[in-house]
Amino acid sequence: MSRTVPTVRQLLNEEYREWIKMAALLPQEERKALKELLDAALARSDAGSIVPRVIPSETLFILMLVYLKARVDELERKKGKTDTLLEERRGTTMGALA
Repeated sequence: MSRTVPTVRQLLNEEYREWIKMAALLPQEERKALKELLDAALARSDAGSIVPRVIPSETLFILMLVYLKARVDELERKKGKTDTLLEERRGTTMGALA
């Protein structure tokens, strides 16, 4: 017997195909950003299938937000490491000057 109800992954792929049409009207950098967000959401579609929504775009948008939050956290960690290294170098330099 065949499925009559599409899977969440199928619904998200359909949403992807609809939203990616908008990319043609965006500047290249924004087109790249939109594709990255949509790809990131599709890559996490298994997680999105745990809580299926009536409106598939909701799942797509939440998965995009999760991806963005993870990227922000990663960048903050990198910035923290860079700040620590700079402080250590400044301390070493200041110690050498004293």
